[in-house]
Amino acid sequence: MSDVTVILFDIDGTLLGMPGVGRQSFVRALDTIFGIKDNLDYINFSGNTDLNVLQQIMAHHGLPLTQDDCVRFHRQLPLELAQASHQARLILYPGIREVLEAISTRPDVVLGLVTGNVEACAWIKLQQFNLHNHFVLGAFGDEHSERNKIAQLAMERVLSRLKPGYAVKACFLVGDTPNDIEAAHAIGAVAVGVATGKFGVDELTAAGADVALSDLSDTACVLGLFFQSQ
Repeated sequence: MSDVTVILFDIDGTLLGMPGVGRQSFVRALDTIFGIKDNLDYINFSGNTDLNVLQQIMAHHGLPLTQDDCVRFHRQLPLELAQASHQARLILYPGIREVLEAISTRPDVVLGLVTGNVEACAWIKLQQFNLHNHFVLGAFGDEHSERNKIAQLAMERVLSRLKPGYAVKACFLVGDTPNDIEAAHAIGAVAVGVATGKFGVDELTAAGADVALSDLSDTACVLGLFFQSQ
């Protein structure tokens, strides 16, 4: 089979939810690394990236941010997340496990991540639900502050792993925010909006989603969307 379908997923609000844990982890890591005490009530985490959030915080406090600062913070953040996860409320959105299990059985699919999470945090979150083994690659929120650039990096990794003679037949990016939709369009992917986060179907449609679903609970419908021409 020489053609592959690429399906990329956002994590928070799309696959799963751990309410308040990301913010709590940021607050603790900021205090540990920089001695900054801040409840971050001015930060919108939805559709954001961890690097951009850190840049916003440091700008808010009028502080410089060096590459070494980023490295130290991104090492601490997963430690705080892992600790906070023990008391977290875990939400797996409808249909996610069934869809991922069905997709993972197909040899003609590359299943990846486009997420604003620091890479180590992404895997910690997925491991809480035993979803981590489904994904063969990803691009993450410690690699770039802009989600569009993260999506582009994910596609570069997809293309680099294709065997000679193989080509991408179709590409989908599934996410719960307008930023995910914009990122999908930035890489020429079909933008699939899912209203399990803070945005409804109408809002995702207005933001340019090619398809907007309330959730992924109808497995047959979702698989039909991905593989309708096969």
